Amino acid sequence: MIDQIPVIDFSNFDTNPKEVAANVLNACKTIGFFYIINHGLPKDQIDHSFELAKEFFDLSSEEKHKYLIQEDNHGYSELYQETVLEDSINNHVMKKKTSLDPENQKQGDHKEGFNFRNFINGKPYAPLPPIFEKEQSFIEEFSRACHGTAMRILQAFAIALEIPEEEGGAKWFSDRHTYDRQSGEVLRFLKYPRGGESTYKETVRAGAHSDYGSITLLFQKDVPGLEVKASRTEWISAPLIENSILVNVGDQLQEWTNGLFKSTLHRVTFLPEHAHVDRYSMPVFIHPEDDTLLSPIPSSIVPPPSESTQGVAKSGEIITAGEHLRRRLNATYKY
Repeated sequence: MIDQIPVIDFSNFDTNPKEVAANVLNACKTIGFFYIINHGLPKDQIDHSFELAKEFFDLSSEEKHKYLIQEDNHGYSELYQETVLEDSINNHVMKKKTSLDPENQKQGDHKEGFNFRNFINGKPYAPLPPIFEKEQSFIEEFSRACHGTAMRILQAFAIALEIPEEEGGAKWFSDRHTYDRQSGEVLRFLKYPRGGESTYKETVRAGAHSDYGSITLLFQKDVPGLEVKASRTEWISAPLIENSILVNVGDQLQEWTNGLFKSTLHRVTFLPEHAHVDRYSMPVFIHPEDDTLLSPIPSSIVPPPSESTQGVAKSGEIITAGEHLRRRLNATYKY
């Protein structure tokens, strides 16, 4: 049984990439989660991003609602995931409750969020709130730095999978994850407000779910609460490790590897600390470019599709990354 999430030191990745890649491969084949330390992202950038998140979430509800998230997956999502969607056919606004785990949750998630799509060619996907607009250069810089860190991790994946040089080698994944191309990549600020037990009766603040893309980078601050369903049976905690990034495999990479890499369920639960302290986190959801065909990875380590293979890999259908994401969003939010 897996009882803890492995910690992988990236400090010697440039000098001994195969050793780091072997550790990454083992984590991806088993639990699908791992921490990285000595990742190279400046701590002051991470800290300032958390400060900006707090500044935004402290705004009035009226101000935040000016930037409500729409089907393009950019903008503000309010408490309990009550999202305002525009009905373009009947030309009226409708409200709708959504949840990451609708079968087991009676309420939406007890969190607020703001999604930033990529700053393609230096431009935000949509107009930003003034608090973020004045810091646009910094937010773009941080978004690009996170993407760069993710590309080093994906390079380790390619090395671990022994992708031949003539097929792209260590750059196989990064060649399909260009920052300045349209993709589902999102930098997300999250706040789980302290308290709320009197109105929020469930022990789970963010329902059990897996992520949709290639990988996710997660920054946590002050308050833990994330749990991972290790070995597909038992929940274990993902504690705070100073100056680390928590990385997990997404559904798309699980399908891309025919189940070799594990996209694992995770959730956020109430802890005693939540009664008095807000919990902030920042996930970065890494996706391939929308027009990337999800054709098989040229690796002898990736097994052929089997009875246990899920999704499009099992059917043999080859779709684009953008189509894959849209199907998942449609299934989750019933757009």
